[in-house]
Amino acid sequence: MLILGIDPGTATTGYGVVRLNGKGNEVVTWGLIETSKTLLKEKRLDFIFEETLNLLKIHKPDVFVFEKVFFSNNAKTVIAVGQAQGAILLAASKTHTHVEEYAPGTIKKMITGNGRANKKEVQEHIRKILGSRVKSAKHKKTHFDNAADALAIALTHAFKIGEGKKGVIKVV
Repeated sequence: MLILGIDPGTATTGYGVVRLNGKGNEVVTWGLIETSKTLLKEKRLDFIFEETLNLLKIHKPDVFVFEKVFFSNNAKTVIAVGQAQGAILLAASKTHTHVEEYAPGTIKKMITGNGRANKKEVQEHIRKILGSRVKSAKHKKTHFDNAADALAIALTHAFKIGEGKKGVIKVV
């Protein structure tokens, strides 16, 4: 099974592709979809849609997973994330990809064992999984948190359906 996890945002959308192979989990790829602040909002959303569509066409995942919208004190941020989610959900619809979503607490619990873990704890766990690939030239370290969240979401689905093996993760 191939799982695409996405952490949506209008400035930076993280993604991670995880393959379940019966013996463990393989991190196939991860990265960022970044948009320029100088672009109009609709152009940014179109870019996110197109890049997500490309990811779905290239990797052909069995399932696409993302984090449920959370409530925040900053309504502007929630609206922007919701708009980005709309763009990526449209891409999933266009490719007939099955979609699942998880609450933030579920993701934290599955990855760290603590449903109230902070972002840094989740990122540290994912960094241990990826090892030296975090610092590769291909990926910018500055926004690794978005890609780490996307991988955490994908791994949550693997663990939740019972096919993923906690602690048995290979980076390909």
